[in-house]
Amino acid sequence: MPITSVGDMAQHLMMSRRNTDVKNNLNRLANELGSGRKSDVAASLKGDFNMLASVERQLTVLEGYGVAISDAAVFSEVAQASLKQVHALSGDLARDALASQNSGVEQTIDAVARSAANDFESIVTTLNGRASDRNLFAGTGTDGAALVTADDMMTQIRAAVAGATSVSDIEARLETYFMTAGGGFETGAYEGTTTNLAPFRLNDTQTADFNVRADDLALRAVMRDTAMMALADDPGLNLSLVEKQDLMGRAGESLLGNQDDVISLQADIGFNQERIENAKTNNSAQTSALKITQNDLLSADATQVAGELQKVQVQLEMVYTITARLSQLTLANYVR
Repeated sequence: MPITSVGDMAQHLMMSRRNTDVKNNLNRLANELGSGRKSDVAASLKGDFNMLASVERQLTVLEGYGVAISDAAVFSEVAQASLKQVHALSGDLARDALASQNSGVEQTIDAVARSAANDFESIVTTLNGRASDRNLFAGTGTDGAALVTADDMMTQIRAAVAGATSVSDIEARLETYFMTAGGGFETGAYEGTTTNLAPFRLNDTQTADFNVRADDLALRAVMRDTAMMALADDPGLNLSLVEKQDLMGRAGESLLGNQDDVISLQADIGFNQERIENAKTNNSAQTSALKITQNDLLSADATQVAGELQKVQVQLEMVYTITARLSQLTLANYVR
């Protein structure tokens, strides 16, 4: 009967290869246990990456929506704060105007007129505000200012009312300048576009609109009435005390009556802020669910890996033991 034997060199190579294989398995399992991730994803998924690719694609899309949501949230928050300031300034000024009318004291009326000039500048500056390096109230013209400066606009307004002979005439000219299509405000003061910003995409089904521009009629009315008050002590008009009282009364009542229109603009933005917050919550929930699925596909079972690691450790010890015993075999031990 033929006897098959393995030479010393072949035996050495075989044991060395076995030792390397066991060590590689040991390192692989140790890495999986430490990282919590499978080292051979392809084998784990049996070569079918469709589900993993779908999950990772959806996570990437949601990440992009997250950037858009953050942008929309900042934009809306700053815009809301701006309108809140306009509303507060105009409300306080309206009450001051009516109080000065009732006082009948010219110095008080002139003081309110100066305050109105300052508030007019504040309102124009606010409506030229920016968020994320984009103008808030200029429509799609986000690179430039929505309005000319307050000083430039007041220069245009003074030119429009020059030669007015009564408070009613001043009021009518301001109405024409601010509210008439193709009037002075549209042609010389508003520098934005008449096209609203494209909606912010929040997810696959939801968007947030931002349709408030500085040429909105409610905001024009605020600027009109504030400018009217500022004209009360204008030297070019040379108004009497009675005329100043009349002007302050008309402007104050109009400004107070338009408060609801500004609140309506705030409500529109508030509605979109709610949509943004809801979308953020929904997207966060989707992201969490997808990450759990991704983790299930990629993560290693710690209990299973620990068990396999223990087995491989035993195998490695056996390889070392066998190798040590083989190295002790010599012909002299068997020759007597």
